[in-house]
Amino acid sequence: MTPAAHALTDGLIDYAGLFPPASLDLPPAVAAYARHRRSAEAGLLARFILPASRLGALVEAMDEAQVSGPWALSVLGLPPEGDDWLGAARRTLDAARATEAAHPDRLRCDRFELKLPADLARDADALAGMLGALDDAFGTGAAPRAALEVPVLDAPDSVAPAAQAVADANGRAGRPSFALKFRCGGVTPDLVPGVETLATALTDALRAGAPFKATAGLHHPLPNDDEAVGARMFGFLGVFGGAALARLHSLGPDDLAEILADDDASAWSAGDDLQWRSLRASAAEVADARQQAALSFGSCSFDEPIDDLRALGWI
Repeated sequence: MTPAAHALTDGLIDYAGLFPPASLDLPPAVAAYARHRRSAEAGLLARFILPASRLGALVEAMDEAQVSGPWALSVLGLPPEGDDWLGAARRTLDAARATEAAHPDRLRCDRFELKLPADLARDADALAGMLGALDDAFGTGAAPRAALEVPVLDAPDSVAPAAQAVADANGRAGRPSFALKFRCGGVTPDLVPGVETLATALTDALRAGAPFKATAGLHHPLPNDDEAVGARMFGFLGVFGGAALARLHSLGPDDLAEILADDDASAWSAGDDLQWRSLRASAAEVADARQQAALSFGSCSFDEPIDDLRALGWI
């Protein structure tokens, strides 16, 4: 793998085999993740994603499968009771820490994914205050520790204030404890954001200095028509390569939308530099963007992204 390809894809894929469209039961998902961890492409693999409510079941499945650990997890938050978003976040953290302490050889709760209601996402001051209250509970370790899902489709106006809240909370903490999470697709056409909507959301995050992760619909490197969904899906090269280039070259949403929509494989190359058409970023600049801005994406398939990258000659 070339320096630029490695910089863009290292630890890029969080495994979400439990979720649609794969929707695997826990034992086959555990077996698949264990197999991917042993594969030649394991460097592209990051965390195992599961709900906080299934942490105990994961330990049992790992024991039954006799797989080695510890596994790095991305833990989906417990649902709020009423409007108590902060309380639900704390309960999620408590459940994860208790399971982690009881089974240190099995799992490490590396990241948390928490869904933001639109009203809270729009209130930058209130959200930043809540994030400050959470930060001390995280302790030290790899950052960002929590990715906050903003309702890009239903409330696109919530992205900019949420991004500012994340940037403010990280600044006050002196470390990047928080990131945003963008849903880029789904199992029905109405769950797929438009190109302009996603480009604006990514630009809002980049301009605020808020890191992001992505989820849903990014099984392939390039935009593609998914017959099962009945919609055109985004490619992860456009989202993550585009974010790296947009960050370096201060691109606006219109330019980023052009990158997101481009399905021409020949427009991309990855040698010592990552290049899309006339725009370039060095491998070091891409690695910095991945660490500071464009973190990872959840995918229920690890084989599909790997097969496509191999077909493109990137692996």
